[in-house]
Amino acid sequence: MAKRAKKQEQKRRRIGRRAALAGLLCCALALGGLLGYMGVQARAVHLCSADVYLADLPASLDGVTLLLVSDLNIRNGADAARCRSIFSKLRALQPDVLLLGGDYSARTLGEVLNGAPETQAKAAALDFLSGLASFQAPLGKFAVLGERDGDEAALRTALAAGGVELLADECAVVARGEGEMVIAGLTDTSRQLTPYSQIGRYFTGDECVVALAHNPTAYVGVRVAEAKNGGAWADLVLSGHTLGGQICAFGRTLHTLPEAEARCLAGWFYTDDLPLLVSRGLGSDGAMLRLGAQSEVWLLTLRRPETVDMTTLPDL
Repeated sequence: MAKRAKKQEQKRRRIGRRAALAGLLCCALALGGLLGYMGVQARAVHLCSADVYLADLPASLDGVTLLLVSDLNIRNGADAARCRSIFSKLRALQPDVLLLGGDYSARTLGEVLNGAPETQAKAAALDFLSGLASFQAPLGKFAVLGERDGDEAALRTALAAGGVELLADECAVVARGEGEMVIAGLTDTSRQLTPYSQIGRYFTGDECVVALAHNPTAYVGVRVAEAKNGGAWADLVLSGHTLGGQICAFGRTLHTLPEAEARCLAGWFYTDDLPLLVSRGLGSDGAMLRLGAQSEVWLLTLRRPETVDMTTLPDL
């Protein structure tokens, strides 16, 4: 009887070990599948588009298209090659204006874990930006700086080689026909205090101004500052920075963000007043992984508000 009980115990142990190994294998396969899916979400770029109606838009600029690309987060030559491939496809959109929203380089996962500075990233990002000369945007190419973009002089040089104008609390005029609008590039809030009131006083309330900022928290400064004749000085605010949360589950992001940024993770906000668009951007922070926050670029078509002919309305 003792011998038989011993054999049964050994059999139970073998079954238990097999079950544990099967469980570990299932977990490994599930984790591998999840990481693969997250890699696809990070690398597959979603093209978002929208018509944006601006009351101050001149008639000659009706239909102008803006291509917003933010957070390239280039970490090495492979990321730079990916961005070149993406931009070669974006040429088919034939945008009138190209807007770059900052954070052109980023640290690898190893550098994030070790607290090490970026190594290959800066050189790879500068090389990519200087190659944007072949990207056509007939009404202009403009860029702002993000919190990762440390060497402003080097970036300005690389961007200029790519035909891109860096706007650091500076403005550029976009003109077509007799109409003009202004791109106001705002310096990232982590780099210095942007003089919103001073910028606002440069404009009258009836001018068409698109404010481009890396961080969506710039919206508050834009909103509270007034034009020189009173009222809002900007018509539209565009930003990136948040990566849409990068890793999101059950409506929450695992990406560490201040509360003010977490409230504006991605998409449109304040659409009934001064609209704010927050792009999820192209790259990723650390590992090239995303969940519930797919990489994206935005193509915006600016429109004048539609006029309703009251004579065509039915009687009530």
